[in-house]
Amino acid sequence: MAQCLKDEGVEKVFGQCGHTNYALIDACDRLGIEYVSFRHEQQAVHAADAYYRVSRKLAVINVHLSPGLTNTVTGVASAAMDGTPMLVITGNTPTYHHPREAHQSMRLHADASQGDIFKPICKRVWRVDDARHLPDVMQRALNIAQTGRPGAVLLDIPMDVFAQKISAETQTRSRRPNFARPMGDAEGVAEAVAMLKAAANPVIFAGNGVALSGAYDTLKALAEQLGAPVATTLVGKGVFPENHPLSLGTTGIWGARVANDTTRTADVILAVGTAFGEADCSSWRPEHTFNIPGTKLIQIDLDPQEIGKSYPVDIGIVGDARATLSQLSAALGDQPRPLAVVEAQRARLDAAKAAWREELEETQEIDTKPIHPARLLKVLSDAAPADAIFVTDVGWNKNGAGQQLEIQGRNGFLTSGGMATMGYSPAAAVGAAMGAPDRKVLGLVGDGGLMSVLGALTTAVELDVPVLWVLFNNFCYSTIRTVGTTYFNNKQGTEFRSPDGELYNPDFQLLAKSFGIKSALIEEPSDLEAGVRAAMAERGPFLLEVRTRGDVPMPRTGYWDIADFLATGND
Repeated sequence: MAQCLKDEGVEKVFGQCGHTNYALIDACDRLGIEYVSFRHEQQAVHAADAYYRVSRKLAVINVHLSPGLTNTVTGVASAAMDGTPMLVITGNTPTYHHPREAHQSMRLHADASQGDIFKPICKRVWRVDDARHLPDVMQRALNIAQTGRPGAVLLDIPMDVFAQKISAETQTRSRRPNFARPMGDAEGVAEAVAMLKAAANPVIFAGNGVALSGAYDTLKALAEQLGAPVATTLVGKGVFPENHPLSLGTTGIWGARVANDTTRTADVILAVGTAFGEADCSSWRPEHTFNIPGTKLIQIDLDPQEIGKSYPVDIGIVGDARATLSQLSAALGDQPRPLAVVEAQRARLDAAKAAWREELEETQEIDTKPIHPARLLKVLSDAAPADAIFVTDVGWNKNGAGQQLEIQGRNGFLTSGGMATMGYSPAAAVGAAMGAPDRKVLGLVGDGGLMSVLGALTTAVELDVPVLWVLFNNFCYSTIRTVGTTYFNNKQGTEFRSPDGELYNPDFQLLAKSFGIKSALIEEPSDLEAGVRAAMAERGPFLLEVRTRGDVPMPRTGYWDIADFLATGND
């Protein structure tokens, strides 16, 4: 198994040790594959997920049985929903104990059935009860995780199977030849070209499929060729440089107003690599983000099940993002749309973007104490290097960041999209820094999120991974606090307070010191810019704590239909 991973180009395996999985840890170590150990398995999975997103090297997890494996569920689900190819390997009790229900065995409906928990979130689950099956299973697992729509696969290996001796040649890469990227149907491409050439207000809507395909340059070239603005999903943020004149930012519930307004009034949408998720589409309400039908839709996706799933399509093209966008570009030619039409759309776009920037300035420049989170995000955006990687958690540091950070570099924004997992950022930032050691990595996290995953800081110290964590400390779960105060006139369970009623959190400065991490605390708005730039210059793990307001909702430019149900809270 270790040799298969080595042949596949795997350099790091993430997880936590246990007696059932240590044989594989040892085998990988002897072949020079690093085992990246975290103090909790979920953190290891988030780190492997982010490591893949920036390095494009397979995410591999190796964990202990039952409690070790169940601790990975949330991380694996998060990675799978966001299209990360992931190989999860877990130990299990010895096969000869399965009918007798051994210690730590998962046995509710079948003997040693821990892998069943993962069937809803994995592309394939194997329990391998004989090592002779491994040569075939390994190459199939590596194929399935990395081809088609990428995702997670699970190999459940009983402890005695790890100890069996077999003789076999590894055949992973040779069993998966370098096939051409699937191209779009020529007739569909021709129809799409004709529709785009006739459009007065076309918009390109790009999702994470662009990143998975590596279609950054192709997307940028097509947008410039067509003269069409580009909006992205939240998870796709960073596939198009947001300092580009054609960038609209993200759409959806907390998207940029200019993005929602432009997509809603477009006459043609060219969607590539996106499933049109609820958060990106304002619960699919036509009056907020996408007015489809009404607007004509061209949808490109590698997965045929995504075509027309959320919105009816005028033209559906099954194909790889990079290959199909290249086809479109070649077919469009040098002057795909009349210059006067392009310039008229550009003038409207420039005016809308200016109005949006002016709207944001109201909170980005405010001098309140505690510091407004919008002001913190603006300072971070201005101070970060152009190729910085922001790894977000939940709340203001995710949705507000998606709305207001300007991401210039590819893979510059990592977040838990489908699951929106609190506690994602601290460990994922470590994985991102390991995958891109030449880039500045900032982990944005709230006080609630950080307290759930403190162990991630220990791994950063142990491996000397230079992450800058920016802690939004507002003594509450601010997003849910807003729900409580807005709809229920109640804050129960949302604030952190001591028995005497005072706001309470650990002393994060002393906490950082106990970890061996440098830190700083910013409370005054006037100290914010200098403090952020000083923290940005640090080369080792660093915790920057900023006291932020917890009573300010994020600017909601789109819509989320849960508000319809919450509105009855006081009735």
